[in-house]
Amino acid sequence: MSARRNAYAQSTALDPKESVTQYAPLVRRLAFQIASRLPPNVDLDDLIQEGMMGLLDAVKRYEPRPGLNFEAYARFRIIGAIYDSCRENDILPRNQRDKLSELEKAVRRLEQELGRSPTDQEIADACEISIDQYHETLDTAVGMTAIDDVPEHLLPIAEGADPSQITSFKQIAKHLAGVIKDLPEKERMVVALHYQEDLSFREVAYVMELTPGRISQIHTQAMVRIRAHLGTDLSFRP
Repeated sequence: MSARRNAYAQSTALDPKESVTQYAPLVRRLAFQIASRLPPNVDLDDLIQEGMMGLLDAVKRYEPRPGLNFEAYARFRIIGAIYDSCRENDILPRNQRDKLSELEKAVRRLEQELGRSPTDQEIADACEISIDQYHETLDTAVGMTAIDDVPEHLLPIAEGADPSQITSFKQIAKHLAGVIKDLPEKERMVVALHYQEDLSFREVAYVMELTPGRISQIHTQAMVRIRAHLGTDLSFRP
């Protein structure tokens, strides 16, 4: 580390106690958002506790550098800690993950064949299941297909990072923006309200005049389409 960068790091070092106090509301907000798309038996306080552990991990790991915002970095660490806990507790069993994977493959295949986003019925037919079974799969997959459950290599990048890494990140971001833009209208609106406007599923339901259950279903369908577009190379998979 250069003397200049070392001096910058020292001048912007984080105090753990102050950081916990300052970013505790962020932890609670993220935990509440995630809880809104998880089964009702999941305890919100447990998610907050896991999120706080993620915040402390972010404080420990964060290396102050120009262009690398701590709050953005902490957000990913908090969300990651909460989802890790969800996986460990088998909120989405393996057989349900397999069903979700089959939906993604069907969406990818149909989009190539049709040249457009397939309808729910077309996806169900391709998977040889009824439309009710299709919707049931979406319902059981809530909470484990979120777009913000991203791997380490997609964390915010500092200005001083390797140029090839920055280029790769920008390409991924540009591709993702294009995928979201091409989503069906309702799915695009749910993604925008939930991720850009930070609304919970209940709040999105109020805005769109739908039930929270239907919003959860639309959200999962959007994630299935996004993951089908991005593929397994980007590791958007629990």
